[in-house]
Formats: sequence, C-alpha cells, structure tokens
Amino acid sequence: MRISKSIAFFLIFSLGTLFAYGWIGSDRYFHKDKPRPVLGSFPVPATFPALQRSLESFTADLKLAMSRENIPGMAFTMVYDGLPVTSAGFGVTDLGDPSPVDMETIFRLASLSKGFAPVLVGMLVDEGLINWDDPLVKYLPDFKLYTEEATRQLTVRHILSHTTGLPRHAYSNLLNMRVPFHDIVRQLRGVPLAHQPGTWYNYQNVAYSLISDVVEKVTGIPYDRLLEDRLFKPLGMHSASVGFENMRKTANAAQPHGRSGSSYYRLVLRDSWYDVSPAAGVNASANDLSLWLQLLMGKHPGLISAESLAEITRQQVAVSPMEGVMRPWRPMDQSAYGLGWRIVEKFGRKILFHGGFVNGYRAEIGFCPEAKIGLAILSNGSNYFLRDALPIFFEQYFTRLAME
Repeated sequence: MRISKSIAFFLIFSLGTLFAYGWIGSDRYFHKDKPRPVLGSFPVPATFPALQRSLESFTADLKLAMSRENIPGMAFTMVYDGLPVTSAGFGVTDLGDPSPVDMETIFRLASLSKGFAPVLVGMLVDEGLINWDDPLVKYLPDFKLYTEEATRQLTVRHILSHTTGLPRHAYSNLLNMRVPFHDIVRQLRGVPLAHQPGTWYNYQNVAYSLISDVVEKVTGIPYDRLLEDRLFKPLGMHSASVGFENMRKTANAAQPHGRSGSSYYRLVLRDSWYDVSPAAGVNASANDLSLWLQLLMGKHPGLISAESLAEITRQQVAVSPMEGVMRPWRPMDQSAYGLGWRIVEKFGRKILFHGGFVNGYRAEIGFCPEAKIGLAILSNGSNYFLRDALPIFFEQYFTRLAME
C-alpha cells in the first residue's frame, strides 16, 4: 500500500516527536545522567514504510549501544531522495562538563575529510582548470618519488585513489609526532616503492594530502579557504570548518574521549593530523553532513557535474575483501576504492562509504546513489557500534524495501 506524502509527513513528524521526547523506546537505552536525544524530522517520499521501520530500528540499536558501551555522545543524520529525513544528537559533549549533543554539535571527521578533496578537484575539472590524469609534477615540479620514472607517472588520480605506489601509511607515524607536513613530503623521495603508481591500492594520508598543494597551485587559493568558499558556504554548512583552531574555539564542540575497559575518560583535544587537511582536517555537525550527503547524491548540479560525481564514485582500484574496514560488509560482490571513497557492491547495489578515527573521535558515512539514501554517524568516543552500523542499516533497509 502506498502512502501519500501528506500522510507520510504527519507520520514521520509524529515519529520524530515521539523519539525526541522519549515516548518511544525504553529508558534502559540511555544513561540516566545523560540527556535525551534531540531529533528533527522532515517529510519523505513514498518509500516511507521501509524508511520508517529502518529509522526506528537503527535508532533503537544506537541507543542500546550507547547504554551497553557507555558511549559519551553520538550524532547521526539520514537523507533520502535529496531531502533530509532526520538529524539527531545523543548523550553529552564532554563527560567532565556535560552538555547535550545536538544536531549542530561539531565533531572531528578524521578520514571522512577525504571525501571533500575529490569533489573540489571535480569542480576544477568541470571548469577546465585541471584533469584527473594530469601528472603531479605539472603542478609540483619539485616533488620526487624514489625513482624518476615513478615521479613522472604519478597523477592526480593516483593520489586520490591511494595508488601512488608508496607502501601503506607511508610516514603517517610522523603525523602523530607533529612533524610538519611539507617536511614529511620531502622525505617521501627516500621511500622505496611497493608498486608502480596506478597499479595497487595502499592507503595513504601524507601522499593523499598533496592534493592541497595541487589545488592551491591551480587556483591561487589555499585548500582550507577553497573548501570553505566553494563547498561549505554554498551548501549552507555553516558549522563546518577546517583546522585545530576552529575546533578549539567552537562552543558547541564534542570533546574527545578514550576508552578503558567499559568506561571512557576525557582526552585532550590535540592538533595532530590537522596538518593534513585533505586527509583528516575537517570539523562538522550532523546537520552539515546532511547537506554534504545531498550534494554527493546529485542534488547540486550547479556546483559539480554529474560526470565528475560519476568519476569520483567509479571504481578506480580493487581492494581485498579481507581489508579490515571491508570485513563488516562481507559477503559482498565487489570491494574497491574510488576517489576519496571506499566502494562495496552488495544487495545488487553500489554503496560508497568511509570511516574515520583520530584523537578519540570515530565517524562513519555511507550512501547509495541508486537508492538515493545516505547516512552519517559521529561520535566522541571510539566504540564497537560504528564498526558494523552502516552494513547493518543498509542490509535492513534493502531487505524491508524488497518486501514492500
């Protein structure tokens, strides 16, 4: 039976109200000393039944996980067919000075930041200022890899798809030691290559962030400012920012927490990894990521073309299904990496996702362009729930959708 949009709006608004005031779900899902969630709901199209049940199930799972794991705070957002379905905050921003997490609370995105770089590049491709297969030395003539041949071969595409030829996580350890980014880049020339550029997937953070120098060379504008001017402001991501200082001075910011057994403790907010903005430098709220997901699924063709989005979300290199971050999705038909995005083919559809972890923050984002649905989850304490949250949600949603 199909439900009209007006009825769907009433039902989803009512469901959101019930969740927001705690009339759905048992108190056992919440810490007694933590505030109830803040939840906003919006109208959704005609696939409402599967979406409603999936939202209800996911929210119950999240609340139960918070109770079982004592997670300090979490926020999530869901979009469908270019519209926000819900954004919510749970728990507290800081165990030492509790304030409720809401839809505007800022979290570090860690490696969810990687998704922004290829979109910026795609916009420049649309403007004819750059090409995916341009050699890196066209823009950074002083850059060198271990061999001259590899240096000549390395392209923009290789950087954004983790196919640089460098060993996995080359010099990521130096980021933890706060060695300046450009000092690390100069050391890459001394690293023997594991493969020729373009032939194999090896995850990078330092090499990935070379894209910041490329876009600054092309536009004359620093990467961080370009991200704000070309994406955050046009999309209305008013809470989003780049860098440590912006996070440090934000009043409504989730603070990081470490885990010890079954409890959490407050960590110091650190500036490490902010030096590599494309890899790990973005801060954002659940509401910001709702707007971001809408762009990724094609709602803003005036900002980036369908052709560039298709290239970003296309498989660039195969990834082993035994890869740690891929295991929760098994069994799958295919696993790969696009440009700034992991890819799995499962349930007869392609799903793009990415996770992030830094300084006690943990985050996940995933979307299915074909099904027009996306979800992002943010937390200020590493937890087990997020490891499986996206695969479980998509499996439940597609199973329910097939039964309608």
